Amino acid sequence: MRIHAYAQRILAALLVFLLSPAPLLCQQATNQQAGDVANIDPAATRNGATTRLKDLVYWNDHLKTDTRGRLRVGLRDGSSLSLGSDSELVVVQHDPTSQQTSLQLLLGRIREKVVKLTQPNSKFETNTPHASLGVIGTDFYVEVTPNATKVIVYSGIVRVTPLNVAAAAAGGGAQSVNVSAGQSVTVTSNGILGTVETVSQAVIQTSIANTIVTGATTKAAVIGGSHLLRNLLIGLGAAGAGVGIGMAVNNSGNKSSGPSIPPR
Repeated sequence: MRIHAYAQRILAALLVFLLSPAPLLCQQATNQQAGDVANIDPAATRNGATTRLKDLVYWNDHLKTDTRGRLRVGLRDGSSLSLGSDSELVVVQHDPTSQQTSLQLLLGRIREKVVKLTQPNSKFETNTPHASLGVIGTDFYVEVTPNATKVIVYSGIVRVTPLNVAAAAAGGGAQSVNVSAGQSVTVTSNGILGTVETVSQAVIQTSIANTIVTGATTKAAVIGGSHLLRNLLIGLGAAGAGVGIGMAVNNSGNKSSGPSIPPR
């Protein structure tokens, strides 16, 4: 009788644990979603595997395009990332609630359309091998080569800081600059920050063309408004009984209106 009662207590404790949200919370903490693949033209990879339309993008995912590939990702806060060909991007972090986003552009070209940041201590930064770029809410282009990082701003302001600040200071250059709409700046591999210059409409159009994704488009909810995160089904079994749980979580966000720049 004692053994039977002890077994019942163990089974009850196990069921309580499995039915609790703890396993779900652990899963979300270690595999947090950043957004969706909204467009592909014609192909790209995520963590070395071919990615498809509507694939989910998670924290620390490594996105890569080849000489013909292009990719657009809709982030959960309504921002979007358009990756050009021959490009590599790591989505280090994207938390739409606290508005904490960190990206790493290793090589290539990207257009970032960022919603306005309103939360205290919020940040949206893009790091390259040569510079750190901080924004509040803007639309801009970044091009990374082995020798330099070039930034062109379409709307808003981008704060550009060379990663090698010491080298920039030693060379007599500025340690950071604000780049406004219609302007451009280049940071070299040795940390030298160039002069902020006004760019022509032809240069702007060329940069936009470098990241336009013309592949199939999906009305991904992260771009258009509400976003279905996932449907969960947990099945539990016990001797003589079965328990089923279904859970659906539906998050919604607002789509920000973009500047009068040609679409991607």
